[in-house]
Amino acid sequence: MSFPPSAIAKQSPLPAEITRIALEDMSEEHLKQQLTAIANTYGAIGAFIHLNPLFVAKPNDGIQYLEVEKAIIKHIFLIAKYLKKSLNQAASEGYSCFCTIARLDGAFGLTQKVNFGAISAGLFGLTKSLNLEWESVFCRAIDLSFDLDAEQSAQHIIAELHDPNRLITEVGYSKNGRVTLVAEVSHKTK
Repeated sequence: MSFPPSAIAKQSPLPAEITRIALEDMSEEHLKQQLTAIANTYGAIGAFIHLNPLFVAKPNDGIQYLEVEKAIIKHIFLIAKYLKKSLNQAASEGYSCFCTIARLDGAFGLTQKVNFGAISAGLFGLTKSLNLEWESVFCRAIDLSFDLDAEQSAQHIIAELHDPNRLITEVGYSKNGRVTLVAEVSHKTK
């Protein structure tokens, strides 16, 4: 499923055997209709993977809050709302996943070397919340550095979808490898 040209002007090419279902507009009602049509045509939806578009800001433009980025992230929240039942049902019968992929810097925006759209980082909060609410659904948020090519990116995504460690909810990949966040106790002295 892809967003309308008004949101994403250039669509990535797909192999001929892959059906593209394009949203005609960004309304919630149309999204709900398309998800229902997909389920009616292909069967219950048991996996959701969102590849977020790359939103890069100019180096001196400060933090970006783009309306199109906001609309896309809102749709991912709505998709989670409408797929809750289907994904949880699929998980009870075997495997189900909800996976979001953003292109920040491959380190959750912590390198401070890339000026990315800030709203895309909301995918990590959504995915972590769903991981707590949907215990049986595999939920993972992935941050891919913008300098990884399509082949490397696909390999990293597939590796994460097969990762047995369900305690990790978010990972990043860059040319330096895989990173996760670790909580540590602070030992501040007075």
